[in-house]
Amino acid sequence: MALDQTSRYTDLSLLEEDLITLGQHILCAYKMRPKAGFGTYLETAAHFAAESSTGTNVQVSTTDNFTLGVDAIVYHVDEGTEEMRIAYPLDLFDRNITDGRMMIVSFLTLTIGNNQGMGDVDYSKMYDF
Repeated sequence: MALDQTSRYTDLSLLEEDLITLGQHILCAYKMRPKAGFGTYLETAAHFAAESSTGTNVQVSTTDNFTLGVDAIVYHVDEGTEEMRIAYPLDLFDRNITDGRMMIVSFLTLTIGNNQGMGDVDYSKMYDF
């Protein structure tokens, strides 16, 4: 079982409207089902967000305020509909060296690529961002 990262990578008090207004995150909506025998839906969602951003499977003593500031955060879960929503801080994404704009490859790698083989996830699919 993966390290429980729920307290670091979830904040269900965040409102989507506020996140949109502040404009500091890319918001992604997923359908996700945890694999049977692993953690709860929220624990698996937190592991998913951690794996997509700054998380590891062990506690790291070098975690600092910058690292915490670019954590992806689960802000909505609905186990009944298998829906989870994750806010990815803009500073998490790599920038193009020539014009400073965020690169689509960084977006795809972090929001889709890093989580496709997680042992505690039965399936996941991003359906909106």
